[in-house]
Amino acid sequence: MARSVPFTGEHLARFLAGQKRWNDAREWRARQTEAGRPSTWLDFCRSHGICAACAAAGVALNGNGVGFKTLGWSANLPLYEECTACGGTGKVVTPS
Repeated sequence: MARSVPFTGEHLARFLAGQKRWNDAREWRARQTEAGRPSTWLDFCRSHGICAACAAAGVALNGNGVGFKTLGWSANLPLYEECTACGGTGKVVTPS
């Protein structure tokens, strides 16, 4: 079963950092395209070591890719599903 986490602290910080990363990604993808190299969002994520499954937030995205999967509530705070692809780290996990 997936672990539920509040969208505060480290998860919120990663999400906000990811919002700033969109411009970097756009510029990187344009440079890659001009050079004739692969330039998809997945390529950007692999190149920068971030988890594409959760957009580096560490929280699982909804099935439609918009917003995050809510699992329940703790008092008045929603709890979200931790990303199983990266274990909530927001970084690419390489099998050892």
